[in-house]
Amino acid sequence: MELGQLSSLQDLVLNGNELTQLPAELGQLSSLQHLDLRGNELTQLPAEIGQLLWLQELYLKNNPILTPPPEITAQGTEAILTFLRELQQQSVLRYEAKLILVGEGGTGKSSLLRSLRDEQFDTTLSTTHGIEVETLALPHPDKPGQTLLLNTWDFGGQHVYHATHQFFLTRRSLYLVVWNARSGAEQGRLHYWLDTIQSLAPDSPVLLVATHTDERAPDLNYQLYKDAYPQLVGTVSVSNRYGTAIETLKATIALYAASLPLVGQPWPTSWVEAEKALQARKEHHISAERYRRICAVRRIQAGIAQGTLGSYLHDLGKILYFRDDYDLSNFIVLKPNWVTKAISLVLEDEQVRAAHGILAHAELPRIWAVDETGKAYEPHLYPIFLRLMEKFDLSYQIGGDIPGQKVTHSLVPQLLPHQPPEELLDWPERPLQGQTILQMVYRFDFVPAGIMSWFIVRTHRYTLDKHWREGVLLAYQQHYARVELNPMLREIRLVVWGIQPHNFFTILKDTLDLILSRFEGLRIRREVPCICHWQTKEEQPCEESYRYEEDLVRRMEAGKQTIECPASYLDVSVPELLYGIHTSTMPQVMANVEAGQQKILQVLSDIQQRDAILIQQIQQLCELNARYFTRHWNLEMRKLETECPGTFILVSGSRTPFKPKNWITQSYKLHLLCQYPSGPHRLDEHYGYDLNQPKEWWSTISPWLKHLITFLKFGIPLAGAAGSVIDAMDFKNFEAEINLLEKLTEDLPDIVESDVSSFEYRYARNAQKQATIGPALRALYSFLKEQDKAQFWGGLQKVITPDGNILWLCEKHARPYTSPLLQLDQ
Repeated sequence: MELGQLSSLQDLVLNGNELTQLPAELGQLSSLQHLDLRGNELTQLPAEIGQLLWLQELYLKNNPILTPPPEITAQGTEAILTFLRELQQQSVLRYEAKLILVGEGGTGKSSLLRSLRDEQFDTTLSTTHGIEVETLALPHPDKPGQTLLLNTWDFGGQHVYHATHQFFLTRRSLYLVVWNARSGAEQGRLHYWLDTIQSLAPDSPVLLVATHTDERAPDLNYQLYKDAYPQLVGTVSVSNRYGTAIETLKATIALYAASLPLVGQPWPTSWVEAEKALQARKEHHISAERYRRICAVRRIQAGIAQGTLGSYLHDLGKILYFRDDYDLSNFIVLKPNWVTKAISLVLEDEQVRAAHGILAHAELPRIWAVDETGKAYEPHLYPIFLRLMEKFDLSYQIGGDIPGQKVTHSLVPQLLPHQPPEELLDWPERPLQGQTILQMVYRFDFVPAGIMSWFIVRTHRYTLDKHWREGVLLAYQQHYARVELNPMLREIRLVVWGIQPHNFFTILKDTLDLILSRFEGLRIRREVPCICHWQTKEEQPCEESYRYEEDLVRRMEAGKQTIECPASYLDVSVPELLYGIHTSTMPQVMANVEAGQQKILQVLSDIQQRDAILIQQIQQLCELNARYFTRHWNLEMRKLETECPGTFILVSGSRTPFKPKNWITQSYKLHLLCQYPSGPHRLDEHYGYDLNQPKEWWSTISPWLKHLITFLKFGIPLAGAAGSVIDAMDFKNFEAEINLLEKLTEDLPDIVESDVSSFEYRYARNAQKQATIGPALRALYSFLKEQDKAQFWGGLQKVITPDGNILWLCEKHARPYTSPLLQLDQ
């Protein structure tokens, strides 16, 4: 049957068929809503797919898609369709690539670029501070008359810049690792630069370029490097002073740049024109309104300019546009090197270094006095530059999350001293009475620059002001943590201790995992220390450890409950090793919450001091459950490419008693909850949504209701953050609201049973549950969007936490996650 005859088709699955191309007739399926193309060999989507106006979900995973480019496909279905529609209007083949030069300071990277551009050798050329972005035009190696435009990024080689560079070392670029033949390969730290590229851009081709060959011939066993780094595609030796082998290098660069995946792919003509117009402007920055006007002249809609195109240009490094950041959304940087140079002035400042990384805001007019052209930085830029440093995880404002406190200083962790504070406590070897110690060791094949400074910035709300270049001591609700990098052993040790440390441990582990996820090619082994000494009662802890994923997680998935310690030969409980730090143990966590809550309720009227420990334990376990729940919600909403709050309670909309037999005819109110992990709570009564839906709708959303009920039972503590127990009457009302949800779901037929333990552990492995949760969330999202067209959500604000979670919080609880703009005295 011809595709054109299936005009009423809503779902089309073509996954796993090794398709290399799609027929243009696919665009005739006007009613298509879900298109699954996963697991094929598609490199291009026909522009006609942009005609599918009703298409809601387009799955492209495990396809080598080049058109639309990866930056677009990563944005989801709407961005993909937008790009394809723009291609249909008019397109142009784009022969453009990114050429990145890295290497130690003084190797001659800037002089090399001058030679490649046929400019005269300059003996007075100064050291690069930050990043220099220019262009280089070369003839295409295979297409006569076609110019290959290379955007050259020259990175300053000084160590202080390395953490900043990580944000601009992108995939699908050609890299030149430049080293000085006069100084030798060891001084050039070739292994460091090759390891850095391998961790951030494991598929990008790399050329080794030796300079100063007029002074000394290069001495390098290239084959040994090639064996260790398969990305290497060649080595060239040049003299910038005399131009030796520069033409050879040009031809080699053109050859490998032309073979990069996105070179020669179509771009919407209007987008190319907008980009050229932006790059032609002389200003360093413009407002969002000016940017929209530039796009509007090229007939690009404001929504596309602010969304798909703006994000795309940002991802390519053409502009810096943080459209989701309130403080930066109106500040579009046209010259990224201008910002990196401003940041470099802070990182190089001797007074800040002498102050152990403490940046006094009163010093900013001195530090940011003039830019590279000698022009004065305008004072209104100081708060923006500071916010950009925070965006890059390079600094944080000291005391910035304390309401009412004037912020006068920031901390720059890269400039902290290497020596730990003298009063720092030793590593805890054994827990105190009633406490637990959790540990994990991260082992690397290579330690990228900036990991610990980024971690210190992202965890600053837990600081005890005990930090040094490679480590930090933290605290959260009477729980303590020490996190330290040992660059010699190439490991990070994470230790958390307290009455119930699992929640704090999860926060810090997720934060560290999020930072490490930037390094796609980095090889990491996580290890959990053995606890067999708990059985033997030995004074000294066992020195053995187990691989987190290979030895423990996979063992749990296979149904194995124990693992033998290679030192004591005792069988050690895998659930105990993973308790609270992996979702497979959530049923046990929930059982402990339920038992603890019952015990608290038994003494609710006469709570005693000895129960304060139990209250804190249950508080931490409930918060842990809440974090897992919100992560699961965000994961599922990301699949749907939508976003809205997902936790709520229902109350009866009438004063008459609830009647189970005809519940479908009754009215209800849906009240969204603030997802603050320490205490989720209902919003103001005024913000309830009237809920009166047919039984089919209830059947559709019931799989999510099952999850929600579990969350309400085990994710909301009886004790508040301050340790006080909730009022008995409040608990009865809350219990009644849970009972109402349970009664509704009991009457719905053929509901797939589910529990919170499936969230990340079993969920993806169960195709039936995977199929039912999507329609449930779509139905819930459609209802909320219809009820709240302005998407005000009762005042809830979307907050992305430093550990990578997304929370919908009320104004009070969102405030600590918002860094205040700098206010300088006039």
